[in-house]
Amino acid sequence: MSDEDWVQSADMLRDYQDPGTPPGTLRPADGESGPSRLILTSYNADDVSVREATDALGLDQLGGDGRVHWIHVIGLADVKVVEQLGSAFLLHPLALEDVMTLGQRPKVEDYQDALFAIFQCLAFSGSRLRKTQLSLFLGKDFVITFQPGGEDLLAPIRERVTKARGRLRQKGACYLAYAVVDLVIDSTFPALEEIGEELDDVEEAILEDPDKKDVERLQAVRRELLLLRQVAQREVVGRLAREDHELMPDDVRIYYRDCYDHAVQAMEVAENFREMASGLLDIYLSSLSHRLNDVMRVLTIISTVFMPLSFLAGVYGMNFDTGHPLNMPELSSPYGYVGFWAVALGLVSVMLWQFRRRGWL
Repeated sequence: MSDEDWVQSADMLRDYQDPGTPPGTLRPADGESGPSRLILTSYNADDVSVREATDALGLDQLGGDGRVHWIHVIGLADVKVVEQLGSAFLLHPLALEDVMTLGQRPKVEDYQDALFAIFQCLAFSGSRLRKTQLSLFLGKDFVITFQPGGEDLLAPIRERVTKARGRLRQKGACYLAYAVVDLVIDSTFPALEEIGEELDDVEEAILEDPDKKDVERLQAVRRELLLLRQVAQREVVGRLAREDHELMPDDVRIYYRDCYDHAVQAMEVAENFREMASGLLDIYLSSLSHRLNDVMRVLTIISTVFMPLSFLAGVYGMNFDTGHPLNMPELSSPYGYVGFWAVALGLVSVMLWQFRRRGWL
């Protein structure tokens, strides 16, 4: 296994706290550095405001003004910011620990006054499946989302809010949370499309000229599909769509059910790809076996053809006394050499005709 494969296998493991660490202990997320960005979006049906900050001071004063407040945190290196948000919105310490621990499996937890969920945004590039953890808190009039550093994954939703597109400005915080979940689920389909194209390329290569590199590419895709199954988000969305909660009104839950249908569809496509990858591996092995059979058939025919020729050459290649009365008369014949080749070529012709007649050639 190459170094890259080892790194990829390690990415599939859940990050963990050191043994003996008290529950709820916060530490910077692995691989994160620099200050966090806080993007605060407050809106109602008639107004919206967006501003950025580097800390959470003063955010405990939000609420009670009839607006929905959405705080999106980019970067998980600043533990102080997370602690401030936890204190301002009474977020559970165990949930905050999960936020700072990357590599979590998708899940949803009910913490009385807030729902907490973890999702994995997926992208396929460079023959590898990239996953980005996205954590979400849903309250009565607020939504808090966390992501590691990098591009703002939720910028399209913020654009919809600022431009008053769709129902986002008319609905409450629950509908905003749905928009986030829907974006996460929809991000799975471009990744699946890239995986499907990779499988098509591998299939074409295997059918035309099977090669060891094609198997390596196929195994890489199968490994990514296994990772995709590990971070399946169908049950998380299904729980949000089915369970009754005061933060989940009936007129919004129907949108979560639609999102659940998309998650089921994505998993069905992924399962089909896994079966397709297994089938391609079987095709590759069958191709190797067929190629080996062709080679063995040719070698067997060649050996079979030369067996009688070797016998004849061996018999007439022995040294006999040509003056002895029991000696082979052909040795003294002036046409003995020509006669030998006539018999040999005739025998080969008859054998090849029989092989072709039986479909062996």
